[in-house]
Order: sequence, then C-alpha cells, then structure tokens
Amino acid sequence: MSNIRDVAKRSGHSVSTVSRVINNLSYVADDTKQDILRAMEELDYHPNDVARALSTGKTHMVGVVLPYINIPYFQKLISAITEAAFKENYQVTLLPSDYSAKNEIKYLEMLKHQSFDGLIFTSRKISFEKIMEYQQYGTITCCEDTFDYPISCAYTNREESYTKVFDLLRRLKFEHIGVTLSRSEEYSQSTKQTKGSFEKVFGKKITPKHLYMGAQGYSEGVKAAKYLIERDPKLQVVFANSDQVAVGVLSELHKMNIDIPVIGQEDLDYSRLMNFSTIDHKLMEIGEYAFWSIFEKDIVKKSIPSEFILRGQLIK
Repeated sequence: MSNIRDVAKRSGHSVSTVSRVINNLSYVADDTKQDILRAMEELDYHPNDVARALSTGKTHMVGVVLPYINIPYFQKLISAITEAAFKENYQVTLLPSDYSAKNEIKYLEMLKHQSFDGLIFTSRKISFEKIMEYQQYGTITCCEDTFDYPISCAYTNREESYTKVFDLLRRLKFEHIGVTLSRSEEYSQSTKQTKGSFEKVFGKKITPKHLYMGAQGYSEGVKAAKYLIERDPKLQVVFANSDQVAVGVLSELHKMNIDIPVIGQEDLDYSRLMNFSTIDHKLMEIGEYAFWSIFEKDIVKKSIPSEFILRGQLIK
C-alpha cells in the first residue's frame, strides 16, 4: 500500500509539500499540485482520514444527537443538516439517544476525544449546564432556544406560534380544546411553552381531561382521540404536538363519525394530504443554520420565524 513518502518520491516533491496539497493548508503552485495529484493517481494513493485528522485537527465529521430516528420531525432536521454538510464534504454521524442522559453524555465524551468537529443536539434530556462543561472540546449547537446560556442555537419562537394558535381558537369561541404533548415540561421546552401559551390566552391551565401526554406518533394520536372524546364528548378541536400525531387523531375521529378540526405541527406532507392546519417551525432552515454554526468561533443564536398555516375547517 502506498504512503505519503511514496507520493513524494514519485512526484519529485517533498513530503511537506505533498501534505500541504492533501490537506489544502497553504498555496501550492499549480504545476506542483498537478505533479502530486498525478503521482497519487498513479499510485492509487488515498489519504488516511485518521492521520489527516491528527495533522489538521479536523475530522470533517459532525455528530447529530437525536432521540429517535423514525420520527418525521427529526428526519426533517437530519435531512437539512445532511444536505448542508454534503456541500462542505462533511460526514454526519447520527447518534440516537432515546432521551437517555447516559447516552447523551457518552456522545459528549466522544466530542471530548475528538471523534467529531462539533455536536448538534436536535433535542435533549441533559441540562444546558452539563452541555457547557464540554464546550471546551468542540462546538455544540442546539436546535432550540438556549436563552441566556452561552450555547449556540438555531430555533423558532414556539411560544409565539402557540399563542397565535390559541388566540385564534379563543376568537372562534372554542371552549372544549384537546391538547396532545410528548414529554413532561421538566424536560421539554415545547411542552412548557404550550401550557404557558394556553394559560396566557385563556387565563387558566389545561385541564387533565383535555390533555393527553406521551404522544409521539400515529398510534399515540389514535389513543389520544379516544382518551379526549371519552373524557369530553363535547370536544370541539384538538391541538396536536405533531402532524404525525394529528393524522392519528383525525383517523380515529373519522371512525367515530366526529368531524372537528385538528391542528398539527411541522407542515409535513400529512397535513397537505389530509388538509388540516399546522405550524411550520421551519425545521429545514433550523437544521441548516445549526450545521453552519459549527464553524463559528463565537456563540451564535439564530431565531427563525415560524408560520401558522390555516387549512380545512379552520378557514371555513
């Protein structure tokens, strides 16, 4: 197997010059560069990625921490991050956590040992304080508002978008409002913001009979519809925590011959096909900005406006 010294000998240039060409570290005359590239091709030489990472301090890899791979919300974020990374010849390593603090810390330890140039947290269980302990080892970005913590982020103001939804429902005179959420507010900002926006608009908390927790997909949406109707037969509308959950709710409501509006989140294809209202939290833009923040020396925080898309029964 050929090595860098073989390339230097074949091309007639020094090992250091060959290294500069391989790693794009500084200017090399075009003729010299072509000599070296020709020698590499003749010898079928391919740079050792590990050795190159050691010499440049860059792995050209980004780790993306996500709780689940099979949830459309995270798939959309991954798609945006991967697309941006591909343009810069970066590889993306998916790091499923299942919302386990142990797993998330394990991935931070991998950053500490230079497995990645940076980490992107699409969602998390660990605290911002714990994340800050590892910032000295590489760039860390979150796909949520990090508030006053000195951690880079790309996010949308969910509290603002939730308030718009609830304010519309208030103006439409809806009183029996079902809400689905995925996780406890202790760990989820979006849960905390949903509850806070509801209370802000209606002046009261969501009652237990109108709140279904643990909704993360279609099947949970089906369960949510049964739960909410059983506890309040006069239910007028459901605000779901994702389009995937909303489809499950709608499907079950149709089986029960109940025709009420359902609002989802993320503007996935489901919402267009089934014509229901949704909030577009601009996940593609968030994912792209999250990737680019890896290259910033300073802490960067990018707020991206969301969009409330009215469809179906809410615009009649």
